Amino acid sequence: MSTFLLVIKQATSLMFITVGMTIVISSGGTDISAGSMMAFSGVIIMLALRYGLPLWAATLAGVVCCCLVGMFNGVLIAKAGIQPIIHTLVMQIVLRGFTVMLANSKVVSMAKYPEIRYLGLTRFGGIVPIQLLFFVLVAITGYIVLKISVFGKLVEAVGGNKRAARLCGVRTQYVIIAVYALSGFLAALGGLMEMSKSGALDPNLLGYQFELDAIASVAIGGTAMKGGKAHILGSIFGCIIMTLITTMVNMNNIPFAYSNIIKSIIIIVSLAVQKEQAV
Repeated sequence: MSTFLLVIKQATSLMFITVGMTIVISSGGTDISAGSMMAFSGVIIMLALRYGLPLWAATLAGVVCCCLVGMFNGVLIAKAGIQPIIHTLVMQIVLRGFTVMLANSKVVSMAKYPEIRYLGLTRFGGIVPIQLLFFVLVAITGYIVLKISVFGKLVEAVGGNKRAARLCGVRTQYVIIAVYALSGFLAALGGLMEMSKSGALDPNLLGYQFELDAIASVAIGGTAMKGGKAHILGSIFGCIIMTLITTMVNMNNIPFAYSNIIKSIIIIVSLAVQKEQAV
């Protein structure tokens, strides 16, 4: 039981990014900037707390900033026709640079901000970490958005065939903009979770390569990487598998680079399997 709770605690930050990535990929796009957006949200929250704002207001500031960045991504992708992987790769670099500049290239300890440390260390009954609550909440919300809501049907329609969706009256550009704004929203909350868990803001490492883990989680879960029908439950299990790989690598003193190789292989194999099924 304790091992399961530990895995869930470690997976919660990634879970936010995975749900957002599932929605984006289901729409036919991808968001390589999600990891950097986590760090960007973290530094905005830290600066807001430094200026005396309460945690809820600081979190709101981080969420709003990331939503605006996500909307900016969506506008350029939907209206300017820029390839999602190219644009979000550029934004990944830009956001990481902004984060490092705003943090003055320094690791910021959260010791001065007990609200964040409390968020990361709280346990219900002294046993169950609070991250379990957030994990379940974001999983249920992601399922409702993608599988029950009208918005989820529109996302799948756009990802399956954008031209056909447009001819059916779907405002595809607005759907894409909303998808990337939602990805930014979830990335901001994921950044807060990761920062509260680690107890520090490292502008260079917070959220580093989370987008790789999220894409691998989505690929394992069965969502077509070219867009269309989403498998949110599969993405959730994929997120847990990615976290288990990272945890096992760390516990056995295996170099971190090996976990990246394993995850990359998983993505390649998943894509190959999807292509064979399509044929």
